[in-house]
Amino acid sequence: MKKWLIGALVIIVLVVVGFVLWGRQGASQSKSTTANSSVKQSVVPTKKMLIVYYSNSGTTEKAAKTIQKQTGADMVKLRLSPNYPSDYSKLTVIAKRQIDQKIHPEILNKIDIAKYSTILLGFPTWYQRPPMFINTFFEKYNLTGKTIIPFTTSMSSSVAVSRPYLKKMIANKKITLQKGFRANNTENITTYLKQHHLEK
Repeated sequence: MKKWLIGALVIIVLVVVGFVLWGRQGASQSKSTTANSSVKQSVVPTKKMLIVYYSNSGTTEKAAKTIQKQTGADMVKLRLSPNYPSDYSKLTVIAKRQIDQKIHPEILNKIDIAKYSTILLGFPTWYQRPPMFINTFFEKYNLTGKTIIPFTTSMSSSVAVSRPYLKKMIANKKITLQKGFRANNTENITTYLKQHHLEK
């Protein structure tokens, strides 16, 4: 009789100890999984994009809005001083004088560039090159470590004509300059964004 009781008690003790150990192991695994999950979430990079553009006729603005719709990026329209006239003949005279005299128009915007890793920079092509306020853009803002994707609007010139000027503007700066694209129509925009995985 005593042997039977002792045996029963031993079995009960073993069962209790087994349940306790199993519970502790499960809790430990749960904490480990939660910790690992937290680590993975904390190391996922946040890629923020900003569209910065200037538009006089409305063509570049239309392109910028199309890009924003497809990427979900933030967007800023540059405000300049002095502003360019809406009259095209007067605009060309001023743009040419700025190029010849190396005048860099003032950009009035205060942009928090620091929180963005990629900047889509949009501008019209004037006299086979970027307007002179693009020089100002690279002078005014700290773009170290940023990726710049130029997009241009022009009836005849590709973005390639602007690239040599842009490369000079970023010389000796730690900026990654992409080839960019001409954004004259939605098809061109969509194709580039898809190829470079920039769509939202």
